[in-house]
Amino acid sequence: TRHRDLLDSELLAEYFPIFRDAERVIADPVVRNRGTLGGSLCQADPSEDLSAVCTTLDASCVIRSTTGERVVSMAEFHVGPYETAVGDGEMLTEIRIPLRVGGGSAYEKVERRAGDWAVVSSGAAVWLDGDTITSGRVGLAAVGPNTTSIGPVSEALRGAVPTEDLYRQVGEIAAESCSPQTDQRGTEDYKRHLAMELTRRALRRSVARAQGQEV
Repeated sequence: TRHRDLLDSELLAEYFPIFRDAERVIADPVVRNRGTLGGSLCQADPSEDLSAVCTTLDASCVIRSTTGERVVSMAEFHVGPYETAVGDGEMLTEIRIPLRVGGGSAYEKVERRAGDWAVVSSGAAVWLDGDTITSGRVGLAAVGPNTTSIGPVSEALRGAVPTEDLYRQVGEIAAESCSPQTDQRGTEDYKRHLAMELTRRALRRSVARAQGQEV
């Protein structure tokens, strides 16, 4: 599925608005018209936006070969930086995302210029039952390996009532769970600050969308 199709799909935006958030800040029209979701995931760049998006949504990947198919989670799919679970003679053919009621999702990104790789980005998804979060996930990009899904964040969100104090607490957990490196995009401390702040913003928007207050 091409980036442009993901960006333009009203149905996808209705159920998973995080995709439109992310696609709006991915590269430029040339890339969005030709690049695909599967290609982005297979690149397995730690700064890749859609890896964080798909992990946040608890997606699974269908890998096929001439002998059959297997389904792996996003955590299993990304073996390491620029390395995936797709082996010789195999191909990623499908991304499956569970559809659940009461959900909202959002994506926040800081980049040096429009369409650039992220300095830091954060995606969030929550599911509500009344005023209680029944489940929630946060994924980060560009702040080290193994940050597309953060277990302690999900634990902190489960059963909680959404408040600014909760968003701040989860933002702090996200910042502590990542391992950014100082480079031309920013210092380690700056990136940790962004991880905290962007997580707070993404959670706030996710809850608002789950409550029908924002599109």
